[in-house]
Amino acid sequence: MRWPRWTVVGLGLLVAAGCRTSSASSQGPARPKWMPPEGTCPRGALLQMERLGLKPGDKVPVIVDAIQDHPGPARYNYSFVIALPREQGEQQLPGARIGGRLYVTKHRVFGRYDRIFLPEAGAMSVPFCGILLDSRWDKDGEGLIAYPSPMKGFSVVQDNTGVIQVVDRYP
Repeated sequence: MRWPRWTVVGLGLLVAAGCRTSSASSQGPARPKWMPPEGTCPRGALLQMERLGLKPGDKVPVIVDAIQDHPGPARYNYSFVIALPREQGEQQLPGARIGGRLYVTKHRVFGRYDRIFLPEAGAMSVPFCGILLDSRWDKDGEGLIAYPSPMKGFSVVQDNTGVIQVVDRYP
């Protein structure tokens, strides 16, 4: 059976379009513009985390900012913070404090943690690599759900808790 030339060309275009669509959808949704660029962990972070018994994918429940260690809503801006492990995180990392930076928009608070302060290290820290997730509903890895604050540059979250997920590179 002979096919008209336009049918063969049309089928070829459909197949090519299908290939492009499937490769684009396998990459996942587009990265939000407000998120910081992807990055590598600090040198030695994976070794130090392994020494502490942590591996990529582990989750440490935390109070996001030691300064706002109170129940209820918290207000965050773009800044350096120290997170306090709590519950099983406190049992796994007794006395530890995890330092990092918060990135704030009107609708999200995203955190990257790059150091951990251990009691045996005194005032010194060791490299760490983790990101902030919402313990209740974060399905996309973009941090805490937030609401605009009346104060410029700040966002408000429902409560001051979250989860730091150990990663091998910053998304």
